[in-house]
Amino acid sequence: MNFIKSYKKVINYKYLNVYLIYFAFFIVNGPFEKIIPLLLEYKGFNESSYGIFLSIINVIHIFLPAFVAYLTRKINPYKIAVFAMVLSLLGGFLTGATSKNSVIIFMFLIIIVLGRTIFNFSFGNSINYSLPEENRGKFFALRDLFLFGAISIGLFLGSVYISKFNIGSFYTIFSFMFIIPCILIFRSYKKTSFMKEENEEEHCKDKLNRNSINTILKDRRFWIFLIVEIATTTYATTLNFVPLLGTSLGISTSNIMTMFGAITIINSICALIIGSLSDEFGRKWVYVFDLAFDILPAAIFMVTNSVTLFIIGIVLTMIKDIFAPISFAYFFDCFEDSNGVLILGLLSSVANALSFIIPLAIGVLWSASYKYVFFIAIVGNLTASVIAALGLPNKKSSCEG
Repeated sequence: MNFIKSYKKVINYKYLNVYLIYFAFFIVNGPFEKIIPLLLEYKGFNESSYGIFLSIINVIHIFLPAFVAYLTRKINPYKIAVFAMVLSLLGGFLTGATSKNSVIIFMFLIIIVLGRTIFNFSFGNSINYSLPEENRGKFFALRDLFLFGAISIGLFLGSVYISKFNIGSFYTIFSFMFIIPCILIFRSYKKTSFMKEENEEEHCKDKLNRNSINTILKDRRFWIFLIVEIATTTYATTLNFVPLLGTSLGISTSNIMTMFGAITIINSICALIIGSLSDEFGRKWVYVFDLAFDILPAAIFMVTNSVTLFIIGIVLTMIKDIFAPISFAYFFDCFEDSNGVLILGLLSSVANALSFIIPLAIGVLWSASYKYVFFIAIVGNLTASVIAALGLPNKKSSCEG
């Protein structure tokens, strides 16, 4: 009963509207992005081609997150989010309509991914600093229940559709569902605002200095998060190739989608419990555990030679995502001011600038042996865990630099 009561503060009309927007968007975007390697395989491309695609995405992400974060200061984030929905619809429709072996499909897939990035760094991040610190973990957990629940349902629907038709037409038909979040966002515009008032942003005098990027770059915590981001890039990127490991073991596309869908919905439910507990206790060590836990599934994937080991690796990889809302909340604890959105965008941009070569290397190494890739991922996540444990604060000091 106390568990249910703890979520009451993040269950009301304005939050419900946000949850529904996330649900409507990710029920389509989630499956679209998760099966990109399978789509490219269906269209006649190999692992190296997928590596090139991911590197292109990383290069674009050098500039896009920081640019969108900055743009939200000039343009209402709701308007930017509507634009993201239109992009996603066009990208999905044109992806499915593209013939096999046509390199133009890369451009349309890039549009799909960029639609999510623009949505996350505009509408998504614009609401985070309106949340009281003590409720932040609960909000992210409940938001992710809708987000991952949507991805799960989308994967189930997609697996049924693809088993009867094909993966190409799945993109074409389902892309029209982006109209729903577009309508929800448009209707919410002017009715609900999560942007902080200016007088709320001035409770610490030295927060005004964070408007300068130079000041941000002098923040020690920024550099620690950056190192962690780069160190974990190998495993994060490698996860995009994991469906190809499944097909090499003889698992069908529809079965892989069903597997991902089942585990995803379990994650989102478990995240509610973790979200409630983390708001009572510290988040730093949950964040460190989140980083370190990836070492286990990476080790399993490195030695896998059977469907059983593959499934165990997938379960562990996805189950650990129950900690994702807490890790995200911890970041906002460390940078709780109006420039946190800009810092998040800058962090993503700099990390992508330093790691864009990794997908290319993974694509080449994967063709030789995926074992090398997972070994490098293990080393990266171990390094990130140690650095985060030693360098990050146990709790936020609201006005510390």
